[in-house]
Amino acid sequence: MQRPLVHRCTDGLSESSDPNLSSSTAAVDTVAAVMTHPSRGSSLRLLVRVPTIVFLVLVAIRLAILGHTIAEVTGKPVTDVYVLRIEQIASSPGTPYRDFPVEYMFPENLAMQLIGGSGAEATAIRLAFIAFVADLAAAAAVWWGWGRRPAAVYLVLGVPLLSFLYQRFDLVSVALATWGVALVERREDDVGGGIALGSAVMLKLWPLAVAPVMLVRRRWRALAAAAAVCLVLGLAWFLAAGPKGPVQVLSFRGARGWSAESIEGNLLWLASHRMPILEQGAMRIGAAPAWAKALLFAGLIGYEIVVWRRAGGDARDPAGGACLAAVTAVLVFSPLISEQYAAWLLPWAAVAFEGGRTERKVAAIAASAIVLTGLLGLFYLMPFGWSALAQRWTILARNVALVLVLIVWFRAAAPNAPGSAVEADIGVDARFPSGGGEGI
Repeated sequence: MQRPLVHRCTDGLSESSDPNLSSSTAAVDTVAAVMTHPSRGSSLRLLVRVPTIVFLVLVAIRLAILGHTIAEVTGKPVTDVYVLRIEQIASSPGTPYRDFPVEYMFPENLAMQLIGGSGAEATAIRLAFIAFVADLAAAAAVWWGWGRRPAAVYLVLGVPLLSFLYQRFDLVSVALATWGVALVERREDDVGGGIALGSAVMLKLWPLAVAPVMLVRRRWRALAAAAAVCLVLGLAWFLAAGPKGPVQVLSFRGARGWSAESIEGNLLWLASHRMPILEQGAMRIGAAPAWAKALLFAGLIGYEIVVWRRAGGDARDPAGGACLAAVTAVLVFSPLISEQYAAWLLPWAAVAFEGGRTERKVAAIAASAIVLTGLLGLFYLMPFGWSALAQRWTILARNVALVLVLIVWFRAAAPNAPGSAVEADIGVDARFPSGGGEGI
C-alpha cells in the first residue's frame, strides 16, 4: 500500500536552521532521531501521541454542546435564520428553483426537504445530530489520513465554533472534502476519493478550492470519478429544476449587498456606521456592483492558479498549507462570508500544523481567525449596546488574519523566499513512519 510522505519539522529545527545551509541532511537526521526515538517519560511523547483522555474530553464537549443545542430549541422558540429557512423551503408549495428561488446547491436542498417540514424544533434537532456526526467524521478522516495528533488539533480548533456550528450544514461538506483528500493522498481508493470530493463540491461549492489536489497528485481515476459525480448530480438538478438553479446559487438568490462579514462589507460598515439589514438570509450592507464581483472572481482564480502551480512542484503535502491557502482565498475574495465558513479551514489548518515552519505559521494565523470567528459568534448572542461595535472590530481582526494567511503563504511559496530551499529539502529527505494512520 502506497502512502504519502508525512513531512514534519520540530520547533527546535525551525529556530536553529540556517537558510543559507547548502545541505539539510544533518537537520533531517536530527529531526528523525528526535521524532522517532523520544526518551521515555519525556514531554515530547505527549506531543507525539496525544493521550486518549484528550479525545474523550473533546468528544464530551461536543456531546454537551449537542445536548445544549437540543435543550435550547425545545425550551424556547427557534429563531435561527438557517433553520427557519430550511422550514420555509421544505414547506413551500411548488418546485424549488422553478417556482421559488433557492440559494443552496441541489444536494443541500434535497437534504433540507428530508429533514424539514415538520416544525422548526424537529428540524433543528435533526440538523444538530447531522452536524455532530459530520464533525466526528471529519475528525476521523484527519486521523486516518494524517495521524492522531492532527485529529486532536482539528477537534481543538473546532471548539470555538461549536456555539453555532451544530445548526449549520457546513460540517457535512467538510467531512466529505476531508475524506476525499485523505483517500487521494494515501492512494487507498482513488475512485472513492473522487466520489467524496465530487459530492462535496456539489453540496457546497467551496471544495472546488481543494479539488486540484487530484491534478497535483496525478490521480486521474479520482478526477474522473469526481467529474462523473458532478455531471450526474448536475444533470439531475437540471432535470428537476431547470436552468435557474445555478444562477440563483451563484447570485445568492439575487442579493445585491455586501455581506457584513466580508472584507468590503465590514469596511463599509466601519466607515459609514450604517447598520446591515437582513437580505436573502444574510446581513448585508450597501450594494455590490457586478464589476466589483467580477474583479474578486478574477483575483480568486489568479490566486488559486498560483497556489496549485507551486504545489505541483513542492515536496510538501498539499493537504496542509496549499489547501489552507486555497480555501482561505475563497473567503477573502468572496462578497459573502458567514461565521460558519470558518469550519472550512479546520482540517487543512490541522494538517498544516504538522508541516514545516511556513506551514505552521499560516496554520497559526488561520487558528487565530477561527478563534476570532468563535468570539464573533458569542458577540452575536449578546444583547448589550456595545455588541454591535465589538462585532465590527472582531470581523475586521478576523478578516485581517485571513488576508495574512494569503500573504504569508504567497511570499513563502515564492521560489526565492528565504528558507524555502531548506524546508523543501527537509520535506524530500525526511521519511517518518505514519504508524498505520496513528501518526507520530
